[in-house]
Amino acid sequence: MTVSIAQESLKHRLAALIGEKFGLDEAELLSGATFDELEIDSLILVELGLILRKEMDIILAEGELKSSFTLDEAVDVIRAKAEQA
Repeated sequence: MTVSIAQESLKHRLAALIGEKFGLDEAELLSGATFDELEIDSLILVELGLILRKEMDIILAEGELKSSFTLDEAVDVIRAKAEQA
């Protein structure tokens, strides 16, 4: 599977954002663990959606980011939304 540079950039930007806003380790976020495994709950995911709207103008519907997602899966959803805008 070929990963675009833009996707890698978004992945690292999202990891940095989550790490900064919620005090989580970026390396753990990039490890492939699910949000559940990293103890990122639904409240954090809702807040992350609000941050994405404010800082990146990406509007996610409630529940689009799931706690069962890895960072890669979240990036896929966010990229799809960004491309629709």
